[in-house]
Amino acid sequence: MIDININKLFILVLTSTLASCSMKTSIINNPNVYTTHDLGFSQAVIFNNVIYGSGQVGWNKDYTLQSNSDFKQQFEQTLINIERLLESQKCSWQDVLHLRFYVVDLNAVKKEKIGAFLKQTYTSGYAPATTLLGISDLARENLLIEIEFTAKIKKQ
Repeated sequence: MIDININKLFILVLTSTLASCSMKTSIINNPNVYTTHDLGFSQAVIFNNVIYGSGQVGWNKDYTLQSNSDFKQQFEQTLINIERLLESQKCSWQDVLHLRFYVVDLNAVKKEKIGAFLKQTYTSGYAPATTLLGISDLARENLLIEIEFTAKIKKQ
C-alpha cells in the first residue's frame, strides 16, 4: 500500500513539474523605459501571469538622470518607469504584489517620501508586501534609488 501512494505522489510531482516547464515565459521591452538588454538583463520577465520586474532606477529612456538629480527626482522617474512597464501589460499599482526599495544613504526624509507614496497609492486597504533596504551604493554612479517589483497580470 505504501508503494502505491509513493508512486502516486511521484506521478503528481512529475506531472506538476512538467506542466510548469511548459508554461510560457516572456520578457517586457518597453521602448519608453531605458533598454536593459544591452546590460545583460530584461526590464521584466513574465511567467505564469506574474511580472517579475528588474530593479528600476531614475534613468530616462536615454540612460540619463535629470541635471542635478536628487532623490526626489530619481524616485519619481523610477516610479514612472515602473508604471510604464505595468501599463504595457494593462496593469496598475493595484496589481503589484511586492515592492523592494534599495535606497542609498537611507534617512528619515527618504523613508517619509517612500511612505507618503505608499499611503497615497494604496488607500483601499490593499497594499503590497514591501521591503525597504538602506545601502551604500548601487550598480552605477549617481544612482540613489532602485525598485524591484512583482505584479499579477489580470486575466483578459
